[in-house]
Amino acid sequence: MKCALLLALAACSQITDDGTPWEDASMGAGTELGPPPTLRAAPGCTLRVASWNLHLLDNPANVLEHFRASTMIANADIILLQETAQYPGEAQTRTATLGTDLAMTWAHTASHELRSGVIQGNAILSRYPLENIAVKRLPHVDQLLSQDRFAIAADVVVGDHRVRVASIHLDVRIQITDRIRQLDPAVTQLDERAIVGGDFNTAPWQWLESLVPLTSTEAIVGMEQAAVLDDYMASRRYVGSIPADTNTFTLPGFGMRLDNLYARAVPILAADIEYVEGSDHWPIWFDIDVCEEL
Repeated sequence: MKCALLLALAACSQITDDGTPWEDASMGAGTELGPPPTLRAAPGCTLRVASWNLHLLDNPANVLEHFRASTMIANADIILLQETAQYPGEAQTRTATLGTDLAMTWAHTASHELRSGVIQGNAILSRYPLENIAVKRLPHVDQLLSQDRFAIAADVVVGDHRVRVASIHLDVRIQITDRIRQLDPAVTQLDERAIVGGDFNTAPWQWLESLVPLTSTEAIVGMEQAAVLDDYMASRRYVGSIPADTNTFTLPGFGMRLDNLYARAVPILAADIEYVEGSDHWPIWFDIDVCEEL
């Protein structure tokens, strides 16, 4: 019965295309690249990478305040952002404002425009130079309330070492089969040494007509999207850092892991969640060793 239902879900896939190839970010519209970073220390082997969906943090001063009030992500060398925005009348993105205040460089790509005129996007902030910056539109899901989804990737150059990092934001109201199909072209087309992080929206339920969450699905089908996605990433030789049963969503009564950081061919030294207020997502982080190759 469970297998039959999973096959039925796969058959009802709403993916309508394969997205676009990774494309040079400097050639596309909707991208914004920052100046070289101001390094605060000589490069070492340990690199701290954080990921945070900034939904509900609509004031750049508040974003900066929350970052500086944190313990772990305030010391991040790389920050992957999702739902970072540019508001009507603003000359630059909130990514640029934050990067300037933190003396970091950045790469930002727009993903979709809200009815209010706010343009949301994904971004990478870095204390180290970024090279080979590329953007990719992910496969589109044709359904009510769907939005185009993008990934942005760059080489982070740490002295004589480098690692490819990507910030990704997946659709909300899709089945796990479509979620994996939307993610797969991005993670399979990265370098061997790669970091993938972001908001994967792995809520523990299926969706009825892309609107109504079937919250008892795990009991019926025997699967949780976060765990299934981790299994998929492991099949691509990525190691996850935040367990599937960990909550990264801040709203009371809706404990679920929506966000994660994955590493391939790079050792993970430590990882955790930081309980910083402001967004409806908790930021996550991990430390990696860029000098050692697995």
